[in-house]
Amino acid sequence: MTDLPTRRDRRAARLSFLVAGALLSTWAPPGPAACVTQLWCVRSVTPAGPAQLSGALGIAVDHRGSIVIADTGNHRVLVLTTEGESEREFGGYGWEPSRFDGPADLAVYPGFYVYVLDRGNRRVQRFDKDGNYVDTVVGDGALESPVAVAVGRSGEVLLLDADARSVLVFSRFGQAMPPIGRFGAGAGGLVAPAGIAVGPRGEIAVADPGRRSVEVFDEFGAHVRSVTAPDSLTPVAVAFDRQANLFVADEARGRVLAFSAQGVLTAELVRDDAGLAFRPTDLAPASDGSLVVLDGAGGRFLSVTVDYGDCRQ
Repeated sequence: MTDLPTRRDRRAARLSFLVAGALLSTWAPPGPAACVTQLWCVRSVTPAGPAQLSGALGIAVDHRGSIVIADTGNHRVLVLTTEGESEREFGGYGWEPSRFDGPADLAVYPGFYVYVLDRGNRRVQRFDKDGNYVDTVVGDGALESPVAVAVGRSGEVLLLDADARSVLVFSRFGQAMPPIGRFGAGAGGLVAPAGIAVGPRGEIAVADPGRRSVEVFDEFGAHVRSVTAPDSLTPVAVAFDRQANLFVADEARGRVLAFSAQGVLTAELVRDDAGLAFRPTDLAPASDGSLVVLDGAGGRFLSVTVDYGDCRQ
């Protein structure tokens, strides 16, 4: 017979429920028909001292809410607080395991791993959530000119290769899978791909400044749509939110754009919190519904608030 819960058990369960409710109430995700209506920068953070950035190209947010940056010029990965204080770093110049030669991008598999695209050494290295080296997932001549990395919902690694002009897919065990996209200007073609993101439904977005568009594929690799702006677009990085809205970093024009899940432009950010211009090199969603934007040339990152409205209106 199953034991009945004691008063202490019931109190503990109720406390756990209240704590969980309080955590969830800090940010309620918008409904499934929500579109981005406004982007506004609330803070610009320039890390200083030992945490100063040098030509950083990649940014992500881990499961703790910390900012993870591929500090390309310093050949390291930095983990920072939202205020820009250093929590830890790993890497350093070299070709041995755990070292980097110009890390160009990174991706977080929340709570487990950080995948770092080690561009100069043409490989992807995997680290645990605390920055300890685990293994090299992709290497040994599998890559020619890698430019961006993402992680799928099942832990598969997706890589953009500038020479192959396609998305190279590897299982979480490093086994090669069928690629996505191909060279060309037609539907599903890629010309000069620069950034990649995986959406909540497994969809894949590729920023292609050569085509002046973002090419979107479904989880099986079939081309879905091309996304661009009325005044053209030079996308270098992309990110999804939980409702499949698409954020695009347009470095050449110094702006971040938001598109609905159907590819309709809904919002634009062109100034930081002081009203100054910025040059986005990467961007990533945070667990609280905000967006972090990396201004690599400026050696800083921006914290951006995202407002939502009903897409059907």
